[in-house]
Amino acid sequence: MDFINQNIFPLLLLLIGALLIMDAITSFQQKGVSTISTGNRFQGVLMTGVITLGLLVYTTSNKYWDMNSLFLALIPVLVPFFIMIMQRKKDEIHIKKYVPQDVQDILEKNLDDKRYSYKKDVIANEDYISSNYITMYYIDDPYQTIKIKWKDLETSGLEVEFQNFADKDFIKEVVGDLREERQPISFLKFNKISLIIAAIAISIGSMQLLGF
Repeated sequence: MDFINQNIFPLLLLLIGALLIMDAITSFQQKGVSTISTGNRFQGVLMTGVITLGLLVYTTSNKYWDMNSLFLALIPVLVPFFIMIMQRKKDEIHIKKYVPQDVQDILEKNLDDKRYSYKKDVIANEDYISSNYITMYYIDDPYQTIKIKWKDLETSGLEVEFQNFADKDFIKEVVGDLREERQPISFLKFNKISLIIAAIAISIGSMQLLGF
């Protein structure tokens, strides 16, 4: 326990580096196409809560807690919990470094195959600079929409949001086609930034643990 107290910062750096490497491996296995649903968000909130409560118990075991300190301590858990509740009817696909037009073509092909009738609208995203765009797909059901956030670049990071979309199998099929149609990728090139940050964090943490 004394070792952890004396080396909390370098151990944290090692943990961050390890998590970044694990995330890079997972992203590569998923070919840069990941899904976020209510279940994923709940797992994230649960994990945040466990880590937060563990740290609180460890660092304040000998301290008296009042209601104000308890409320402040629970904010890291309450904020993502309320966000999860607000976004409970939204599913997302996060895509790394993909050609925006290819993503839209794959989505539209699946919509046509499933005989969805839709209206498409492309607008500039005014929250950012002019190279950011939003493509909206309005389905027959007035409450069902698909929103794609993308940049006018050769390859872009994209977010595809399915609002009130009941057909979860459709989302899975879109994800499968995106992964299947992606061009071959290099692990090192695809995760270059994450791996550089991980290497720096692990190097600094290891040097501090060794006393350099």
